[in-house]
Amino acid sequence: MPNNQSKNLKKKLRQMAGIAYERELTTASEALLQEFQRWKNKEIDVFELNDRIHEFHHGISSELYNRYSGNEMIIAWCVASALHRGILSRKEIGEDVFLSVEGNTVVLSSHD
Repeated sequence: MPNNQSKNLKKKLRQMAGIAYERELTTASEALLQEFQRWKNKEIDVFELNDRIHEFHHGISSELYNRYSGNEMIIAWCVASALHRGILSRKEIGEDVFLSVEGNTVVLSSHD
């Protein structure tokens, strides 16, 4: 039974990390969308837009990908961080996930 609970907890942590990742990437993408609008309004040319896309891809997009694509300990840290920053709420992550990341302490075994 504890093994199933641990597996379920890991699955929920990954799901919550996925939600946080999507929310952060969406927020970051809003700035890129503004650059497309500036290009459409002829405020910048296509080469400047291309530079902004390149900066986005190699900057915040890569940073977020790297942040959210780690092992269980890193994923748990990301969920704790997202909770602390208001990206995720305690209610939506559930009490079991909250207790596992509370105080940045994880109760997961690396052998499960």
